[in-house]
Amino acid sequence: MQHQTIDDELEEILENMWVLAEEKRVPLIAETYDQGQLRELSGQDLVRVQDGEVILTDEGRREAEKCIRRHRLAERLLSDILQSPQEQVHSSGCKFEHGLRHELEERVCTMLGHPGVCPHGKPIPKGRCCRKSVRESGQLLAPLTEVSKGETTTVAYLQSTDNADMRKLMSIGALPGTSITLKQRFPSYHLEIGNAMFAVDKELAGQIHVRRGSL
Repeated sequence: MQHQTIDDELEEILENMWVLAEEKRVPLIAETYDQGQLRELSGQDLVRVQDGEVILTDEGRREAEKCIRRHRLAERLLSDILQSPQEQVHSSGCKFEHGLRHELEERVCTMLGHPGVCPHGKPIPKGRCCRKSVRESGQLLAPLTEVSKGETTTVAYLQSTDNADMRKLMSIGALPGTSITLKQRFPSYHLEIGNAMFAVDKELAGQIHVRRGSL
């Protein structure tokens, strides 16, 4: 069923439902939602109400996931490129996400290097561009493994779900905003951070995403 374009408020509701159902695994109680909005979402086959519980349909789950993706990409853009204050990233992302549609969303994702997590460590659902591993020229953010020998960059964010790896990266000073010069790529990656030199393997270097060039 082809649904109509939903407004920003309904998108926010779908996002909330997706997070509760998919990430927190808690039931969506129908009476806690505005009944008019539920009817509108139900009329577009995005949700259904069953035994007092709201259930996302397959289409609703896909649409909600797209909303989550746009929101978290917006947060990355605000944090990594526009360098917005961290305490404003979430609220600003809520407003900014609604402007990321279709081709623009994919262009932003590619420019950011197809990030896997938002600034708060939550996963960003993959898009078509991620699955095809699109890489466009002029990319502003990239993993350190794509940086040329001798190039100086600035750490944008660390992408790791392993706490031990994260501690290693933090211990050598590879923190957002830190300048890094790649001195050697083989057999290990030699990084100049401040006045110190560190050697890391390719896997660890790939978890450091850096900002290249300038806007």
